This record gives sequence, C-alpha cells and structure tokens, in this order.
Amino acid sequence: MDKKTFKDIPQDLRSKYQTALGAKDIEYGIMILKSIIQKEPAFWEAREQLRKLEKQKTSSLGFFAGLMAGFKTSGLVTRGKTQLAMKKPLEAMRHAEEALSISLKSLQALNLLAQAGRDLNAPFITIEALEIARGYFPKNITVLDWLAEEYAANKQGLNSLRVRQEIVALKPNDLDAQQKVRAAAALATMDENKWEEKSTGDEGYRKLLKSKDEAVKLEQEDRIVRSVDDVKDRIDDLEKKMAAGKGTLDTKRTLGDLYQKAEMHDKAIQYFNLAIQEMGVMDPFIDRAIEKSNVAKYEKSIEEWKQYGNDPAKNVEAENNIKTITGQMLNYKLERALERVNSYPNDLQLRYELAVIYFDLGDNENALHQFQLAQKNPQRRLSSIVYLGQCFQSMKQYDIAVEEFNKAIGEMIPMDRQKMDALYFLALTYEEMGLPDKAQENYKMIYRANIKFRDVADRMNRLSGKA
Repeated sequence: MDKKTFKDIPQDLRSKYQTALGAKDIEYGIMILKSIIQKEPAFWEAREQLRKLEKQKTSSLGFFAGLMAGFKTSGLVTRGKTQLAMKKPLEAMRHAEEALSISLKSLQALNLLAQAGRDLNAPFITIEALEIARGYFPKNITVLDWLAEEYAANKQGLNSLRVRQEIVALKPNDLDAQQKVRAAAALATMDENKWEEKSTGDEGYRKLLKSKDEAVKLEQEDRIVRSVDDVKDRIDDLEKKMAAGKGTLDTKRTLGDLYQKAEMHDKAIQYFNLAIQEMGVMDPFIDRAIEKSNVAKYEKSIEEWKQYGNDPAKNVEAENNIKTITGQMLNYKLERALERVNSYPNDLQLRYELAVIYFDLGDNENALHQFQLAQKNPQRRLSSIVYLGQCFQSMKQYDIAVEEFNKAIGEMIPMDRQKMDALYFLALTYEEMGLPDKAQENYKMIYRANIKFRDVADRMNRLSGKA
C-alpha cells in the first residue's frame, strides 16, 4: 500500500476532508476523518489530522473516563486480532482505528495498527503507530526496538539511530544495545550519502568500511544526532537538502510549517506555494496555512503601528494606518472565504465561516443569507441561529431577533458559554427595546451561573438602580 496525498483521492473525500478541517467539535471531526480513512487508509493528510484530534480528545480524558476507555478499546482490539489472524489486515485496521478514536493512548490498539500496516506492506502506517506509542510510552523497549527496525528498513537511518540511543540510555550496560547503536550510526551515514548506491566493487567496499568506522567515531563523539526540537537547526538541515536538489514535497511542507513557527512568514508562504506547485492542486490544509501566515503579517504590522502610536504626536498617523491595514486584512480574509465557498458550495462549514466574516465586517444582509444556509449544518445550527438574532438586532428588527434568540435558547440544555451568550444578546435586545425588566430577567439567569460573565454584574447593578 502506497501513501496517498490530497491530490490522489476522489473529490467527495476531498470535500469531506475540508469539512473536517473546519470542524470545531472534536468528536465530529474524528467521525468524518475516520470515515475517510476507512475508504482511503493510505490518505496521509487525513491520518495526520485524525491523530491531532484524537490526541486532543485523549488528553482531556479524566481518570475514570480513561479507565472506561480502556474497557471499550479492549473488545475492539480482541476482534481486530481475530481479523488479523484470519489474514484480513484491513478489517483489523478498522478495529484499531475505532479503538484509537476512543483513546489514542491504547498501546494494544497501536500495536494492532502497526501489525496491520506491516501485513498490508504499508510501513508508513506501521511507523505512524509506533511513533505515537513511543510518545506515550517512551520507556517501552519493545516499541522502541520495533520502531528502530522499521526506520532502518525504510532508509531513515538518522531516525533509527536516535531511537537506538534512547534504548542505550535506558539500558546503559546492555552490550547488544550498544552494538546496535554502532550499526545504526553506520547506516545513518550511508543513508545520508547514499553510499549503498555509489559503492561498488572492491574499492567501493573498502570505502564503505572506512565510512562505517568514521560513522562509529562520529556517533561516539555525539556529533551525528542534531536536536530535533530546535527549529532553526531543522530549517538549516532541510534548506541544505533543498540546495542539494534533494527536497521532496514533504520537505517543502515541513519547511513551510517550520518557518511559520519561527514567524518568518514570507519564507513560509514561499515553501507552501512550492508544495502546491508540486501537487498540482490546492490542498485545503496548505491553503489555510498560507492564509494564517498572511493574516499574521497584517497583525504584526498593526502591532508595530500601535507601538508607533504610543507617542502622542504620532497617534493620529498610527490610527489611520491601523484602520487601513485592518480593512485590508478583513478584505483578504473575505476574499479567501469566498474562494473556498465558490470551490465547495455545498460545504456548510465554509458557509458558516464566510458568514462570520461578513458579520465582523458589519455586512448584515450577506451574513444573514450565509447563516440561514449554515444553520442546516447540525454542528453549526445553534451558533448560526444566535448570529441570526444578532444580525436582526443590529438591523433593529427586534421582534425577529427575540424569536431567533428564544429558538436557540429553547434547544440549549446545559448553561454553557453558548447558552449564556444567547441569553446575553437577548437581554441586550430587550434593553434596546426599552424593556428593562425582561432584560434583567435574562441577565439574572447568567448571573446565577457565572457572576463574571462579560459585564453582566455591572448591567444588573445598573438595572437594579433604575428599578
């Protein structure tokens, strides 16, 4: 099984993937991504995004929820092992994915996924599973040893060496582990320079032996492994690969991500665009990354003008420039949102995002139209209705605004942030209608739940004073 990227999958799955990227609800995003990789298990971007959401979900599990998750995953893993024994690795993988969607920290499920990847001849899936296991269980020698072997088998010598060094750190007196470090050091050097392709005949063999000795020496001096946490070092390393003509699509995407983390947004955009050129199709993940960097550039410029405006003599100039740049930023965001909606007109999540931008711009009529469409999305229904109420409130169509707010509140059960927002905007509308008693009644409901919510306490005091 070969790894697939966004450009390799059918249009319907591309649309689903984009919907998942915009999902605010973790469970909803996991559900969509899981359905995608059930059809296209080799779709790498979907696997990456799924793991991010599963990691967030797993980190939020409390002690009791974690125990319950363990019980739930156990049965799925058992069924998956049965499928694996019956030579049905795809079915085994589906059970592993179901288990991981409950808890990414299930070592049994990760092991099952790694075995299924092995049987499907999909080493990228096996390595993915083992890397996750390594993150959660960094002292598990079995996991580390298997991962080092997979790296070595797939010409990732430096990665194999790093893992071998981790094992030696855990077992400093193990001679076998030390020998494997030396072998991994030699392999890392060969992989970096492709000696396995260049060294032929007796002369090549003698050079190869010399290279192994040098590799062991370098490893012992701790000069081979660079810090993977140092963004600058990683950028330098990948830039050298690009300069040598060894850059791949993944190299360009990674450089884009790294430059973005380093807040070097022009370089980030440059590499994201190079990745798009190579793919021949717009990847929604890269599309959003480019937008993120461009917006960050606008925000940085705004912040610089704010600092400049601290001098009273320069304040007017600064405010004018801030207003201009803010307008440019909002128009840019609107342009990108419109492009996405035009490309995927049936994606209600994109409709919702466009509606929010219209609302922020004060364009209530266009916002109304988009929110009316977006409310058909179950995940955005209540939020869209509350926004509709705010639009009608801004247009001073108070009766309709009250109806929208009450409709949303009637479907909200817990007194969470969303419900308090709806009650707050309803109370504001009643105030504007000259109905302070009704406004105070709604403020009280918020006040009982959270005394510090927005400016509810101040409004309660003011209205009580009037009474």
